[in-house]
Amino acid sequence: MLCDSMGLDEKEGVGLCVADIPHILKGCVPDRYQFSPHKPITPKHPTFITSPSLKDRIHCVAYVFDINSIDNLSSKMVAKFKQVQKEVLNCGVAHVALFTKVNNCYEVLQDNFLKMNKSMISQSQIQNANKMLGIPLSNILVVENYASEREMDPLKDILILSALKQMFRAADDFLEDLPLE
Repeated sequence: MLCDSMGLDEKEGVGLCVADIPHILKGCVPDRYQFSPHKPITPKHPTFITSPSLKDRIHCVAYVFDINSIDNLSSKMVAKFKQVQKEVLNCGVAHVALFTKVNNCYEVLQDNFLKMNKSMISQSQIQNANKMLGIPLSNILVVENYASEREMDPLKDILILSALKQMFRAADDFLEDLPLE
């Protein structure tokens, strides 16, 4: 199952509340819960799941970044991301970063889309993300979005499916590391 939540914002009171992160990761937040950027869920909430099962827990977190804006993240946004990352690491959950909107980097796409990770542009952005955000290089995955295309593109699909495969591997590693009950 895939779970999606609202994104982060550098302003307080906008976007996902960082205090909700541990509850989301541990599976304590019910499906379709309406998050509030001002008030995190607490164990006193009537729909709070006090004893979540393994299927309710998050097994892999995918941070999604626009590849063209990674170098422009504010210090507040980086600090907020690091708070989230700390919660993810404290819960022992696997994590990857997806760099999207690569189609805006025309140099990457001109010759060989399949060698995109080796291009100078994406490589420097990946290195910057690694340094700035502390995401391991092996956990940074680059994909191109479908935006207004009417037909499937096998080259885009290869990268998207490859990223999904990496996320499944990370989730599988997480599950293998869990103690037997």
